[in-house]
Amino acid sequence: MNISMIMNMSINYVIKELSENDIDDYRNIRLDLLLNESESFGSSYEEESLFGDEMWISRLAKNNVHTIGAYLDKEIIGIIVLVLNVRRKMKHIANINSMYVKPLYRNKGLAFDLLNFAENIALSKGVERLNLSVVESNLIAFNLYKKCGFKEYGIEPDTIKIDDKYFSLRLMSKVIKKG
Repeated sequence: MNISMIMNMSINYVIKELSENDIDDYRNIRLDLLLNESESFGSSYEEESLFGDEMWISRLAKNNVHTIGAYLDKEIIGIIVLVLNVRRKMKHIANINSMYVKPLYRNKGLAFDLLNFAENIALSKGVERLNLSVVESNLIAFNLYKKCGFKEYGIEPDTIKIDDKYFSLRLMSKVIKKG
C-alpha cells in the first residue's frame, strides 16, 4: 500500500490508498461530495445512499481502480480515484475521477498532493496519459488542473442534468510519460 505523509504550513495530513477496511471512510466522503457538489459528479446522493456494503467494497476491491484518501488524524478530508484502462491497446491511458476536498481544507495544497499521488501510481503502472473531466462552471478546479499540466481538449455539452438544468464538462488531458 502506498502511503505519503505531507507536511505543509497549514496542515499535516497523510495520503494513502484505501482498502476494503476503509469502507466507512470511503462511503462517508463519497456521499459528502455527492450531497455538497451534486452538479460536479455524474452520480447522485439519492442513488448511492441506497448502496449496500457489497457495492462499496466491490468499488474498493477492483484491481484497476486506485481510490486514494487524504486523512487529517483519523478523518478523511479528501479523495481522488485513478482508473487504469484494462484494454491492451489503451493501457497507456488512465482517468482521474471523483476529485474532492472537504471545503474546510481547500486552498491548502491538498488537491495538488492528491493529484501528484495518483500520477505517481499511474507512472508506476506504465500509464503515459491522464484524462479527466471537470464541470465547465468549476473554474477553481479547472485552473488547478491547468496549473498541474492538464490541457483542455474539448467540451462535452449537457452531460449532467439536474432537474431542468444542464452542466457541460471540460475534457482535459496530460501526458505524464517520463523520458
